Amino acid sequence: MSSATEVIRSDLNARDFYRNEVQTKLEDVRAEYVYQKGVGLEDLGELVGLLKEAKLALDSWFGFLPDENIKLALEAARW
Repeated sequence: MSSATEVIRSDLNARDFYRNEVQTKLEDVRAEYVYQKGVGLEDLGELVGLLKEAKLALDSWFGFLPDENIKLALEAARW
């Protein structure tokens, strides 16, 4: 049986992992965009794939937030 401390630590580690994944994917997206821009945006398949991976990481990271907090944040952002 896990202690509360172990559960909290595991949750924090998972959040850190996904935050780092988001940062890495966005850096990859930026680098690919700069490259594609330099070659005339000839093949955007890699960029689209990286954007999809970034979205999955973001969804996982935001998955730790309660739905009510997300709803409130979205409402605040609309103003």
